[in-house]
Amino acid sequence: MRRPVVVFASVLLLAPTVAAYPQWNLGLSLGAGAHLAPPVDREVLITAAVRTDATFGARTPYAWRAGFFGAVGTTDFVALDAAAGGVLHIPVNPTFPVLVSLGAVVDLAPTPGRPGVLGRLWWGTRSLNYHASYGMAAGLWVEGRYRPGEGTADVLGGIDLDLRVLTLPFVMLAGWLQR
Repeated sequence: MRRPVVVFASVLLLAPTVAAYPQWNLGLSLGAGAHLAPPVDREVLITAAVRTDATFGARTPYAWRAGFFGAVGTTDFVALDAAAGGVLHIPVNPTFPVLVSLGAVVDLAPTPGRPGVLGRLWWGTRSLNYHASYGMAAGLWVEGRYRPGEGTADVLGGIDLDLRVLTLPFVMLAGWLQR
């Protein structure tokens, strides 16, 4: 019993300091896709969602980061669903990283409780804010959804636009009007 305590205490005392700086963003996801299975009359899906993610890691654009995401959105403006899960930030390029997300999705309306899983591959630009925790992002994504209870599979693709970027025209107009 004494030996594990000594090993654990040694690791704590001798380990280098590790810091995980948070970076988060809030964006609007717009996309389209199709049902893969089962075949249905209407093949095209339209999706819109508000999505946020937070990643934690070193404060450098060259660091791998891990975190979580959450989203609330609509499919075909008929269903309201929520999703949450984990996200991995892969720095393939300091300005244009790749994010891989895996999580769960559940319908909120019109038939609450339909569970499913989703996976997303995202590529785009993400700023690393050295002075605060919010970083702007915009990019392209491909997402797959599977609902095992129904056997349905969908594939979607689209764009993410940062909500702060969408407010810039109004900020510029306010500055111009104040002159």
